[in-house]
Amino acid sequence: MSHLDKLREPSNTDKWRFTLYTTILLLILFNPFMYKIVNSLLFSIVGPIANNEGCPTLIGFVIHAIIFTIILRLLMN
Repeated sequence: MSHLDKLREPSNTDKWRFTLYTTILLLILFNPFMYKIVNSLLFSIVGPIANNEGCPTLIGFVIHAIIFTIILRLLMN
């Protein structure tokens, strides 16, 4: 089997499943509660990640974007 035979176009179902995974991941990572949790874990290392209401700072948003990217890439395997 050649390398090209191993590559296949994702089915419509595959695309919807991946879209659903991405949406769930986004909703989990980019909500005020998660920002508060990460703030309590990383505040002493990087400073404030979110305010008391869970609104992210710029560094908080960047950290969550990096985490989102890493997890999303791992989900592709």
